[in-house]
Amino acid sequence: MLNRGKKSITGRSIGPHGSQIKRIKPQLTRRIIRRYHFLLQRKQTLLKWLNIKDKTLEKDDLRVVKLFEGHQHFQKGWKLRGDDMKLKDSKIEESLIKLQQQHANGERSVYYFYLGYIMKEIRDEGGINTYQEASRMGQDSNRGGDSSKLLIQWLKDLDYNEKGATALEIGSLSKHNAISTTGIFNPVVRIDLNNHNDEDGIIKQDFMERPIPKTSRDQFDLVSCSLVLNFVPTPRERGDMVHRFGQFLKPDKLTYLFIVLPLPCINNSRYMTLDYFTEMMNSLGFRSVKHHEAKKVCYFLFSYNTSKTTNQTKHKDFSKKHKLQDGPGMNNFSITL
Repeated sequence: MLNRGKKSITGRSIGPHGSQIKRIKPQLTRRIIRRYHFLLQRKQTLLKWLNIKDKTLEKDDLRVVKLFEGHQHFQKGWKLRGDDMKLKDSKIEESLIKLQQQHANGERSVYYFYLGYIMKEIRDEGGINTYQEASRMGQDSNRGGDSSKLLIQWLKDLDYNEKGATALEIGSLSKHNAISTTGIFNPVVRIDLNNHNDEDGIIKQDFMERPIPKTSRDQFDLVSCSLVLNFVPTPRERGDMVHRFGQFLKPDKLTYLFIVLPLPCINNSRYMTLDYFTEMMNSLGFRSVKHHEAKKVCYFLFSYNTSKTTNQTKHKDFSKKHKLQDGPGMNNFSITL
């Protein structure tokens, strides 16, 4: 039933270092990244609705396939997906788009079916390896994709010159980006959920499972989170992540948080706007210092001072989703605290 060979979205086999991915065009890397985010979010939703509480399954695609490959409805979804990744079932795709809006009390057989359909595509496209190589190419210096370049420029504009400054980079894909090479921060602790490329200097770790620092020696002057927050599957889990950032920043001094999000998360969501996001961060003690919107992504630099009391009353205003706007083609990205 299962094809163990890994192929990219182009249909070419992927070598041990993803050599074929290096020839992917920029617009194709963006498509791979968007599609992988979409599939992973739906996978995690289905596992939750199936009451599968093994957290490792959310990160290990092969274990999911092995666990359910003998399930009748999972097999149906797997076989329907077929071997041609360009041919997607339009009705299934429409159902997957609306999946987050459905009630979790639906038929379990349908959830298994959707899961088989999703896992077939994830496996045949190379899974996290394909996604990470596409992300790496998106950040290639020849394509101007290193988001930390703007961060470093902003810090220079602010005359930031903190001796012995340290940084935590969440979702790191390379030790050769600007945050690691300009010399402002030393050391830079780099973590990533799946370091399948085994690059030296990047720790395979889930930020949400990283131990809370017990002393300021284990905290940082900067936390960088580029294109990771949007990858977290639910609004509440995104809120938990945002709330956790402050616990990794050094107390009683000026520290910074750098966040990069896909632009549609801010300018095309029913539940999020620039002002709303800024106010929500403000309720957690973060003050907006810099903001920039590019063609596809938006960048934020927040200052943080733990000596300032968080506005708990304001914090409660963001505990639920609020529809701020509506219109055709808008997405449902949101964060709840």
